[in-house]
Order: sequence, then structure tokens, then C-alpha cells
Amino acid sequence: MYREPGGVVFVNSRGFRIRYQVSGSGPVLVLLHGFPMWGDRWRDRGYVSVLQGRFHLVVPDLLGHGKSDKPHRPADYGVPNLASDVIAVLDAAGVERAHFWGYSLGTMVAENLAVTVPDRVLSLTLGGFPPGLDLDQRRAMFPPAKTPASWDEIFHGWPEPLIDLYKANTDLAAVQAIWASLCEQATTIADLQSSPHPTLAYIGAEDPLLEVTGRQCAALPCRLEVVPGDHMAGFAQAGNILPLAVSHIEASAPPIT
Repeated sequence: MYREPGGVVFVNSRGFRIRYQVSGSGPVLVLLHGFPMWGDRWRDRGYVSVLQGRFHLVVPDLLGHGKSDKPHRPADYGVPNLASDVIAVLDAAGVERAHFWGYSLGTMVAENLAVTVPDRVLSLTLGGFPPGLDLDQRRAMFPPAKTPASWDEIFHGWPEPLIDLYKANTDLAAVQAIWASLCEQATTIADLQSSPHPTLAYIGAEDPLLEVTGRQCAALPCRLEVVPGDHMAGFAQAGNILPLAVSHIEASAPPIT
């Protein structure tokens, strides 16, 4: 493990460098970004400035994103591998248990952790993606034929400054490898039904995944909130979800003994 200024730390996991940032004080909250985002986007969109006054934040760049390493083999990714990297981050940070807030890809990682290492998870906040999808459902969403072949397929219609920002923090071959790895293993409804963790899910009212998210949440002990906007706005417009998420996380704290 080695540190850079400003609470930025790197840890070795599976032979790869994983970057994470720490700030704030209080109960530990891990923020897991989406695909192909990176940890700084939680700060850019105003989450960190609000949350660090209430929580001790741990914000990784998942493998293939941001300033973490970006291998080009699909076998290096997959949700279980990304989850094991998060555990390496927690161990390096001296964190035994934490609340987890994931968006999109981050929800897959958070729910995997809830099932595989339940004693380390206090609560889940899952945004922008249906919880508990089985392998067939995932394969329908991430078919190999739709693996992005170029930056234009990923960023079509985006503003140029935002495209430049993403290109500076992502790698096309890594993005393709991540896509190819997302259907290898799933955390299903049956898995999550046995999870004891309080769970809040949310999704944009214009997100094409709204209907399936509603169905998945109805099969779980999971509260669902619908926020304004589409998939991108569901993350970008932080003020729509922050009060609900903070209330959920604080209500999920273990009792003081």
C-alpha cells in the first residue's frame, strides 16, 4: 500500500494496483461507481461534499477505471474479482464492516459482497440497475454482439468536454474486457432473499430498466424509490437521492451495545 497527497491510496490486489480515496469521519460508507466511470465522479457530482460530513468515505476506482490498473483480459474482471478488490481495499483501510452504495456496475459489486461476505456489509444502497439478475437476464443486457467497438458507440451524443474527461480516465480495450466479463456469475434474487441487509434501490423514471427493476425489487425485501430522469440523470442529479440514501444508511446502523 502507498499513499499520494489528498487521501489517495493504492493497494495491490491480485497483482493489480487499485486506487481508492478516503475522507470524512463517522460510520464507513463505500461508494462504488458505475461503468465506465471512476471514483472521482462521486466528488464531481456533489456526493462527497455532502456525505463526508456524516460518514467516513472509502471510494475506490474499480479495476479498469480511473487510476487503477487497466488490464485487457476479460478473465481479470468479472464481478467476483472486482468484489475481491474491494475487500483488499477494506483490509488495507482497516475497515471490518461498512455500508455500501453502488451505482450501475457498482450495484453488482455491492450485492456480490452482501452475499459472499455478509458479515462485512451493514446496508446496501443500489442505484441505476436491477438487483438480483440471473445469468440469462444479464446475458440479455450485455450480449457479446453489442460489445462497444469504438469510443463513438460509448459516447454518442455526449458533450465534447465530458467525452474528453472520460477518455482521459478510461481505456477502450479495458472497457471491452469488462463488458465481456459481466455475464460470468450472477447474484440472484434467491441469493439476495437470504441477505439480512437493509436495502434501498432507486432508478430514474425514464430509465429503460425501470420496469425490470420494479419486478426485481418486488421479489425482495427491498425498498424502491423512483427519481427523476434517465440512467445518467439518476447519478448526475445527486440531490434527488442524497436525502433518501442518507436516511436509509443512518437508519441501518447497528445498535450501540
